[in-house]
Amino acid sequence: MSKPNIIFFFSDQQRWDTCGCYGQELPVTPNLDRMAKEGTLFEHAFTCQPVCGPARACLQTGKFASEMGTITNGIMLPTDEKTIAHHFSENGYEVGYIGKWHLASQQDLGINNRTIAVPKEYRGGYYDYWLASDILEFTSHSYDGHMFDGNGNRRDFPEGRYRVDAQTDWIEEYLQTRDLEKPFFLFTSFIEPHHQNDTDRYEGPHGSKEKWADYPVPGDLAGKAGDWQENYPDYLGCINALDTALGRVRAKIEALGIADNTVIIYTSDHGSHFKTRNGEYKRACHEGCVRIPMIAAGPGFTAGGKIKDLTSLIDIPPSLMHAGGITPPETMRGRS
Repeated sequence: MSKPNIIFFFSDQQRWDTCGCYGQELPVTPNLDRMAKEGTLFEHAFTCQPVCGPARACLQTGKFASEMGTITNGIMLPTDEKTIAHHFSENGYEVGYIGKWHLASQQDLGINNRTIAVPKEYRGGYYDYWLASDILEFTSHSYDGHMFDGNGNRRDFPEGRYRVDAQTDWIEEYLQTRDLEKPFFLFTSFIEPHHQNDTDRYEGPHGSKEKWADYPVPGDLAGKAGDWQENYPDYLGCINALDTALGRVRAKIEALGIADNTVIIYTSDHGSHFKTRNGEYKRACHEGCVRIPMIAAGPGFTAGGKIKDLTSLIDIPPSLMHAGGITPPETMRGRS
């Protein structure tokens, strides 16, 4: 069999307990639950850095944030770091990135790509295909916005199209237009269910507040102040939209005849404690913030059952490389 294609399906700020395969009672994630049954579920998966930028830097390099200096948001990925995209490119893969990047700006260096097209040298080696914004929450809302393609051209969401759905349209377009002469590694990074920064609210699809109004309250939020009461239905709506997107992507690779040779890994950068532990949603050591979903399917992960060992985002880079038949460098701190 040829080297497998790899799709990394990445959500933002998603708690593990939002998924049926982790005990969620409501039918929020039927597609992900199905994938968990067919593939491998990591029962105790955790972020290695409970905030967007540092977690993403760790994922791209396999190093801890403290090694790179990317220890908070607003510190870019150093341009001399070798990323998983570089490794896959060197080993015959086409590499692509779609969505939120969050690693190309640093104010104290005078580098600000938050709302403009990210220059090639700041894309972490994703040179074959690029459709992204550095800070997607600054170039979009749930029903409007844009990203930039590899040539720096702006690409707008269709009018009235929910952000998850628009991004999934572009993922399907990418998959449909591959010539498949060589394997691809696609990193697709959604912003959902992250809150919208300028409104400080979670924005699910229209109707989410009604659809998910009657939800079981997670134990770590019950009796706490925070803002989960007004936001949790929309939060679940965001995740349900992501689940539909996952179903579409899996259906597309099935239709293209490449499902048996495509690995899909679903996870998130961190969770959310809904301002119950500090004045924001993350940057805390509590389980609601650091524990994340992690499910894999495809070659190497078929019918793998449930892995009970502690697993971290730092384990993802060497795992991806092993899946692609590539030997991870010693600089990667995780274990496959």
